[in-house]
Amino acid sequence: MNKFASVSVSAMMVSLLLSACGSNSNTASTAAPAASSETKPAATATATAKVEKPVTISFMHFKSDVTDGVAKIVEQFEKQNPNIKVEVQPVKYDDYYTLLKTKMASGDIVDVFTLNAGSNTKLLHDGGYLEDLTGKDFMSNFDPSVLKAQATDGKNYIMPVNATPIAVFYNKKIFSDLGLQVPRTYDAMIAAAKKIKEAGKTPFALGWKDNWTLGMWLSRDLPSNTTLVEKQADFFTKIEKGTAKFADNPASKTVIAHAQDLFDLGNKDQLGVDYNGVVDLFSKGDVGMMYMGTWPLADIQKKNPELYKTGMGYFPYPFSNDESLNKLEFNPDASLAVNSKSANKEAALKFLAFMASKEGGDAWVKNINSLSFVKGASTDIAPAVNDLKPYFDKGLTYDSQSFITTTIDWNSQFTQYVQKVFFKKATPDQIIKDLDDWVAKNHK
Repeated sequence: MNKFASVSVSAMMVSLLLSACGSNSNTASTAAPAASSETKPAATATATAKVEKPVTISFMHFKSDVTDGVAKIVEQFEKQNPNIKVEVQPVKYDDYYTLLKTKMASGDIVDVFTLNAGSNTKLLHDGGYLEDLTGKDFMSNFDPSVLKAQATDGKNYIMPVNATPIAVFYNKKIFSDLGLQVPRTYDAMIAAAKKIKEAGKTPFALGWKDNWTLGMWLSRDLPSNTTLVEKQADFFTKIEKGTAKFADNPASKTVIAHAQDLFDLGNKDQLGVDYNGVVDLFSKGDVGMMYMGTWPLADIQKKNPELYKTGMGYFPYPFSNDESLNKLEFNPDASLAVNSKSANKEAALKFLAFMASKEGGDAWVKNINSLSFVKGASTDIAPAVNDLKPYFDKGLTYDSQSFITTTIDWNSQFTQYVQKVFFKKATPDQIIKDLDDWVAKNHK
């Protein structure tokens, strides 16, 4: 990781602009956010200095799937801070990091923006674009273990906002009608999917036209199988150092086989259906399962209230056939950063302080249907999410992204290559070789 420290800012930004957006993270395991209503935040949104003169700050985020919800949170902030106007810039996730890096390199200042912990935070920090948030009053509203997990070089340059389980929504009526049990192993899930297909319904709702939806799944299935099934805990560290290859890792073929299973059991034209399309498809009630975070809940509630209230459940994605390994995937989602070059830092920090307050945390839960890392924030998201309560209560959660210790954006390439296998344009061995060749060529 230290190899970035000696790179000049201008050279680094050229590298940033050439790199594709990835979901790789080098964070440590993340605990579930505090759920106790008795826990009171030590600091509130009033912890920052009062902004006297009218000012406008820009806020760019990758939560474009919940644009209306973010707008409601911003509106709540503006009512409490009439001198601060927030110019919101939602960007589709697939385009987000390319645009953000372009703005940074060109000097187009974005005051506040979302970041994922890991390689992107590290790169922007090394370029001097992130304000140090360590020790700010509002940061005490988060559990120290969460802040430690999101730290870069021992300091906090991003503020955790929300987290989400990544699991499988399922249609209770379809499962009940076919006598299916909630699967706890990978083979059991595929067996259930085949029965759903035999009954004339669609087993999996897949919207893989958006690269991030397929990439989200690949970037979780591979590290989970690599570290927990194949016991190669240092695999991604070796990839970073150039001392291992994807061909050395049996999980590479396992994940490609899993991807083919889902493709074969998915809806028609899944590579032509985007995220919004797949949420529409599942909301109609004719699909058995959908692998996703909690992001689509608000849309499902609008489109099919009955399905939302009582007709759907949620179970951990069983990436292996060892039930003891198949815990609940729980990841940080969006975190916030302040541009170190912003001329409106006072107002920007005020905005973060609101997001870090219990009121801000509750607003995030209510409007985004996602858990908040703010101490004492509500956990009332949706009925289906209650299915996961036993996993939170027993500590049966894990963060697959903490296993990815490389800044190499292997996932974007893997996402492109695996699609060739779907259409018989390449074999698993060929795309694994292509991936190793790409890493060797681009990361010497």
